[in-house]
Amino acid sequence: IRNESDFITYIDNCISDGECSIDTETSGLSPILDEIAGMSMYSPSQKAAYIPIHHKSYITGMDVDNQLTVDFLKTQVQRLVDAGTKIIMFNAKFDIRFINNKIGVKLHCYFDAYLAARLLNENEESNALKKLHNKYVLNGEEDAFTFDELFEGFNFQYIPINTGYIYAARDAEITYQLYHHQLPYLTLGTEQNTEYELEGVYNVFWNIEMPVLEAVIALEDTGVCLDMDKCSELHEKYTKLQYQREQEFWDICNQYTDEINAYRRLHRTDCKLDDPINIGSPSQIAILLYDILKLPPTKKYGRATGEDALKLLNHPICEAILNYRGVIKLLSTYIDKMPSIAIDGKIFASYKQIGADTGRFSSENPNLQNIPSHAKEIRNMFKADDGYIMLSSDYSAQEPRLTAHLSNDQKMIQAYKDGKDLYSEIASLAFDVPYEDCREFDKDGNFSKEGKERRGTAKVIVLGVSYGMGIKSIAEGLKVSVKKAQTIYNKVMQEFPGLQKFVEDNKVMAREKGYVTTVWGRKRRLPDMQLSPYEVELKPITDNFDPLSDNNEPEYADEDLVQYYIDKLEHSWGSAKYNIIAEAEKDGIKITDNTGKISAAERQSTNARIQGSAADQTKKAMILIHNDKIMQEIGFRMLIPVHDEIVGEVPIEHAKEAGQRLSALMIEAAKDLSVPSKCDVEYFYNWAGESIEI
Repeated sequence: IRNESDFITYIDNCISDGECSIDTETSGLSPILDEIAGMSMYSPSQKAAYIPIHHKSYITGMDVDNQLTVDFLKTQVQRLVDAGTKIIMFNAKFDIRFINNKIGVKLHCYFDAYLAARLLNENEESNALKKLHNKYVLNGEEDAFTFDELFEGFNFQYIPINTGYIYAARDAEITYQLYHHQLPYLTLGTEQNTEYELEGVYNVFWNIEMPVLEAVIALEDTGVCLDMDKCSELHEKYTKLQYQREQEFWDICNQYTDEINAYRRLHRTDCKLDDPINIGSPSQIAILLYDILKLPPTKKYGRATGEDALKLLNHPICEAILNYRGVIKLLSTYIDKMPSIAIDGKIFASYKQIGADTGRFSSENPNLQNIPSHAKEIRNMFKADDGYIMLSSDYSAQEPRLTAHLSNDQKMIQAYKDGKDLYSEIASLAFDVPYEDCREFDKDGNFSKEGKERRGTAKVIVLGVSYGMGIKSIAEGLKVSVKKAQTIYNKVMQEFPGLQKFVEDNKVMAREKGYVTTVWGRKRRLPDMQLSPYEVELKPITDNFDPLSDNNEPEYADEDLVQYYIDKLEHSWGSAKYNIIAEAEKDGIKITDNTGKISAAERQSTNARIQGSAADQTKKAMILIHNDKIMQEIGFRMLIPVHDEIVGEVPIEHAKEAGQRLSALMIEAAKDLSVPSKCDVEYFYNWAGESIEI
């Protein structure tokens, strides 16, 4: 469509149809820095259409002729909004932000086929639009429109319109077709929704994921201010620290000068060591550790030089390397990177609503959710806008409270209702010690080492259950033997039977249904739970072929021999299993051991319910905050969601009101739980900086 009257007619028909799909072609991935090349649309009564906006001449770099203007597009696209036309998109956040920033119309997405796909099957091999369309709409048959690979790596602005428009328009059409396929599964009462037990997924899609989309778009467009002075200060500090860490490495190397020189003389022309040794080169570090210092390669990682391998080697030079890498990572990932990607003094991160299969957010470019809470200096690089103050509210013990609710353990629930610290209460009951003797600080505010240790032990057990950790991992967390960890674990479970039952019930649910659910109905599908522990395939053990015989049937192992090997496997562990499987294969019995996959799925069955419920709860809070009229009136802006925490900013004069309201809305989001929720609010000018009294 390259003239105004045709586009007016197209919009008329979209409004008449009541729904249309929209997609954009852009010059890049930044809705702030990049341009829209064109927009594609489709509605059921008409052909898919492509509307070129900013295609450019490859020769002159100027916009080519006969494209619709942004001002005209703005008036026409706004008509869709005013008419309440249902807008269907795939990865709506991207297109809505581009259209809003570049055309000036804020669209509301009725149905995001990408989010629907993530909820209907979070285990998809690919979540790309064309892959999903091919699988579910074309039933695996090849799409006739395969020429999109021709444009890969090209700025679409420079693709000639008459070449690219069919490909571009096709995206809107297949988005609509995918939506048409998905909708019955996400509509209550339909055959598809009932057959696949998707009532809970329906709730999550329509009442959590689609509404929170608006909040995510708003916070992405807001961005977070960067404190350039703090960035410069940290750059200077950590650049000096980098030099110090490098010197510490070389000082240790100097203790082995004779060994290093001997290695250089031995290899001479073939020596791959720089002088001095390059601490940033994995191959040179491997030579230093394993060939020069003669450290034994680890059983698990061999001659690796990664963090886990260096920790196992436990040598002073390994510690020096890890210290150096820690500084380099902070410099490259945050301190030096942030100023380089700032736009007008702000960082605009991208958030994936369902970044993890459990439903958790993830963040990228940059990953603001991955800055550890203890890395306060790094968080301090981000500040409130001028005239604003930052505030943060986080759920107190979000996952343990959800564990109490999901397990329905009455003692855990009562502890929260009584306002007690759960870990201290668990330690008190499990170890038969007064509650006050299981707290980090006594009633007079004095530090208690014994109380902290008892509480810490209970915490490790509860979090171990929540994260699906085995006894061995719990023992490592407690720094005790596996036998002692098992004894402590048994005491806790004996006092809190609902917790033990919860863990077993999750496994049963996953085994019987193939999935587990969150409090609000999100599914985490765990197909490995339904595998057989051992899959057996019989292969011929003799070749009886005789050209003169009528009986050329191959000979196979009998059932008794198969059972013999299965019995041996069920009573074996570790490397012994590999030997048994190899032995069985010689007898024509190929055995696939699925027990590792099943064990991993068992651990996920509990973790997915808790972590997924936490994700749902935080998203529900974000929806309430974003839509709250009071928060809108006082100018609150959400900035960063960090799992159980929401960081925002507000004009200084409204700080106290915003903090109280933020906490109240987050608590309201958890009203469905059988335990009370609690939120702690802090104020600061720089994220995680010095707390300010309001």
